[in-house]
Amino acid sequence: MTETESKWSERVREWRASGKSAEEYAEGRGFKGSTLRYWASNLRRVAPATAEASPGPARVPMLRVVRRAASTPATIEVAVGGARVVVREGFDGALLRQVIAALGGES
Repeated sequence: MTETESKWSERVREWRASGKSAEEYAEGRGFKGSTLRYWASNLRRVAPATAEASPGPARVPMLRVVRRAASTPATIEVAVGGARVVVREGFDGALLRQVIAALGGES
């Protein structure tokens, strides 16, 4: 841990122990509350030092999972006269032309 990280780690530890908001704790100390929050976040990502310094259960990051609807293959519907033919992705073009011709359409 660098000297700067150590300094901010101590400030973050003291801030958390104080029970004050970041702005309240930073007032008159020569830094802003937003800077204190930045370092708290940064140190949490870089090294779990702040978690080790504060008592209590370890923090576990939560992940939100969004389930998407099952995808369906692309389809088109071809109407020739009164007949309808559903064609799915990956169809055989030559076979489709033969079916259309057989139904009386142009190929």
